[in-house]
Amino acid sequence: METTVIDELIEEIISNKDKVPVIGASLVGLILRAQGINIVPSLQGGQIMPTMDRVSRTLRQVFFKTEQGLAFAVLGMAKVSQQPQVGIVTSGPGGLNTVTALADASRDCAAVGLIAGQVPQEAIGTDAFQGTDITEVVKPVTKSARLIENIDQLLESIPKDLAHATEGRPGSVLWDLPKDVQFAPIELQQCREKITSYQDYVEKPELDTEALDKAIELLYTSNSPVIMAGYGLSLANVFEEFHALLDKTKLPVIHTLPGKSAVLSSYEYNLGMLGMHGLYAASAAGYHSDFILGLGARYDDRAVGKPTSFAPKAQQRAALVHVDTEKTQFTKSRDIVPNKLNVLGDAGDVVRYLLENLDPNRLKLDEWHHQIERWLKDNPPPPSEFKNQDCLDIIYVLETLNQVTARSNPDKIVVTDVGNHQMWSSQRINTTGPRSFVTSAGIGTLGTGISQALGAQLVAPERLVVVVEGDEGYYSCGPELRTAARYNIPIKVLIINNGGQCIVRQWTTHMFGGNNVGVIDHVDGVTDMDFIANANSYGVPGERVSLKSEIVAAMERMLSEEGPYVVECMVPHEDCYPWIKPGSGFPEIISGGK
Repeated sequence: METTVIDELIEEIISNKDKVPVIGASLVGLILRAQGINIVPSLQGGQIMPTMDRVSRTLRQVFFKTEQGLAFAVLGMAKVSQQPQVGIVTSGPGGLNTVTALADASRDCAAVGLIAGQVPQEAIGTDAFQGTDITEVVKPVTKSARLIENIDQLLESIPKDLAHATEGRPGSVLWDLPKDVQFAPIELQQCREKITSYQDYVEKPELDTEALDKAIELLYTSNSPVIMAGYGLSLANVFEEFHALLDKTKLPVIHTLPGKSAVLSSYEYNLGMLGMHGLYAASAAGYHSDFILGLGARYDDRAVGKPTSFAPKAQQRAALVHVDTEKTQFTKSRDIVPNKLNVLGDAGDVVRYLLENLDPNRLKLDEWHHQIERWLKDNPPPPSEFKNQDCLDIIYVLETLNQVTARSNPDKIVVTDVGNHQMWSSQRINTTGPRSFVTSAGIGTLGTGISQALGAQLVAPERLVVVVEGDEGYYSCGPELRTAARYNIPIKVLIINNGGQCIVRQWTTHMFGGNNVGVIDHVDGVTDMDFIANANSYGVPGERVSLKSEIVAAMERMLSEEGPYVVECMVPHEDCYPWIKPGSGFPEIISGGK
């Protein structure tokens, strides 16, 4: 906790008490500052005005255009910083507009807190204007949600709930803050002694070394082992240690969608993402493996596909290892993937234990490496069907982004929205460091890319942040470009305009006989919005490109711009392969063109 800073702020508040009375709301900024929070995404409203006024005097606030955009920005901040982050909104629709983001945070394991204004307690339950029982609404999708009834609860609940948000499987929390508590007069010096940090309450499970030793013995007797890297590795902040383990063992790695940035693309045995739109070699290695070490990864349906056909050799040996910090997660995947070996513990502790105790000389990898090399050679990522044409295609866009940023900004963060471009990005974007790939994975919320990118940029101002945005996703998060322009937040936006809802169209075309009901299908790939004109209206410059010969120069102009910039990439619709259809497994993979 920043003791000196907090004390200085308190002295400043007390010295101005004649002009600015000291009330409950005065505590909010101090409590947040004590949690290490310096930036608070906010959106003003009637029932949160006292808090907004006082917080503005102690913390940096960034005011967003929509509550949903604000909440997803907090999510992006939490993912990139790996620290809890908090936003502030008003009551009623203010809190209700954040529900999806709170659910997304819980599913994607991000410690997100939200303070929502509320009508005075005496008016709760009377259908007062914008009074809503937000805690009951969000309880199913958060780790905790509570009504703050007095000053003591305000002091206690924020650090304790943020600790709960970070423990085990991280998730979201909400505090419902009535206006009477915000206005309540307080003695600040007496409250000072009760201001604590969430770090004082965080507990981490003790590593189950007995189960992990069993896993090591199974690894020694394996002929085809792989590590399945998940987001838990990013949460554990062990990027360097994990790569030291890989350098020591040469174990092949496959990864989930949120686990993409846990492993460098340059690692020679990084086989890529497995599962529904995973690369052939990754899915093949997972299927044929007789030992899988799931590090911070759940064996969910999108990764493993049909449970009965996933990794039959490993299932037969009971050699599917599931490392998790929460016992509850073991039973959630029990019915999806049977015969697991569960290891309770932090993924970082597991990595460090393996570094110290694993003997690489006992691993049998030569033949397995040869097999993997054959898969990589015979089944490379399929090229674009437009590779021999002048028109721009999405694979060319992403590969160009890799090349251009490698020269000028190798330590980039790529954020994607949800859709066809998300899957292409998971296959083609090079990860070059920790937390370098951010997306909505567990719930898959469309319209979050720009907002999460803004959050990423706020907590990592020294890094290049590029968002690969879809044309349909833009409609939901485009207004936050005004936030980027207002605060000169220098995110770079690549809009992939492929005619709208391409991943949905791929499914409806190939699974429902071409009955593309409800699919937005723009004529000749031209949308009903001029995205560049729209970005310009928010104060963000940009340009449109449609030819391969134009994209390098456009990206270089984008990167040279000091503030936000948009490049709209006009590309044709292109199905994303490989593809394992829902309910199928690896043997039924559709590899795509050669």
